[in-house]
Amino acid sequence: MKQWLPFSFFIALLSGCNTTTPTYSPENLEKEQSAYLKADSEHDHGIFVAADERLYIHNINGEKAGDFFKGYPEDAYISPGITEVKVDYYQGQVSSEGCVKFTAEAGKNYIIRKKREVRKVRYWVELEGGKEIINLPCKL
Repeated sequence: MKQWLPFSFFIALLSGCNTTTPTYSPENLEKEQSAYLKADSEHDHGIFVAADERLYIHNINGEKAGDFFKGYPEDAYISPGITEVKVDYYQGQVSSEGCVKFTAEAGKNYIIRKKREVRKVRYWVELEGGKEIINLPCKL
């Protein structure tokens, strides 16, 4: 029985890593008057979370969307207008920070896409269901 104790602890630890942070929604923002934004994250590897490509929303228009202890969300409700979003990418031991900026319209859904290249990760925004890139330049 004692030989299974470390294995059970390891499985419990991994399953705890697989939890997701709830959708971010700023105070005083009515969902009917907002746009919805989600990150292009992968959740295909079950308990092997490190194999997934995860994209987290770190900051929206200068406001933190999460923190180190609670984690960062993969989706958010945002106010209409020009929106600047800082994101964090993780896959195993590879990480990257990025920024996207676009004009959000109420009632529309947007997705932040990513593509891992040799030495960097590229980020862009699309209207969900479309393929047109709608980014504006970010100030980094």
